[in-house]
Amino acid sequence: MATRQQERTEKLIFTAFQELMTQKLFSKITVNDIADQALMHRSTFYTHFTDKYDLLERYLQAKHQDLNEDAQAVYDHPFTAFSLKNEALLPMLQYQSRDETFRNGLIEFMMHMILQLPSDKTEIEKFFIIGRIKGITLWISETHQPYDILTDFAYLDEIYQTGKIPVTHQ
Repeated sequence: MATRQQERTEKLIFTAFQELMTQKLFSKITVNDIADQALMHRSTFYTHFTDKYDLLERYLQAKHQDLNEDAQAVYDHPFTAFSLKNEALLPMLQYQSRDETFRNGLIEFMMHMILQLPSDKTEIEKFFIIGRIKGITLWISETHQPYDILTDFAYLDEIYQTGKIPVTHQ
């Protein structure tokens, strides 16, 4: 169990990280940047997180804790669920949407969350859901589609549900 001091330090790191994420692409942010923004030594950062990817995963977990309460919404509309569950994050998510490293980290987070969601879905059903999400994101990146997983979530959810490009975007 975390002590109050640990919680306070992690909150400072989360706040510094969120501020940096609105100013600098994730792939360009260093642990030194985060530590400097949080006004602490980088060794303090490493006491709490293994690296910036661990920080990203735990930051997203903290911001999306309520996803566990609405697993069906995640299964039905995964792009909307992950983009809109915390509207305060939208400006940061939209800024970071240009960063492939961040998008990959977000997809990894989505996959881990889906596997951990309490539901009546079997493990293989969850992997099929993940496969559809990953398939859409690969289709976007490999064929240079004009869609963005963080801003075009309604269209991507329609593709996810139907397997077809919405008529309004063809």
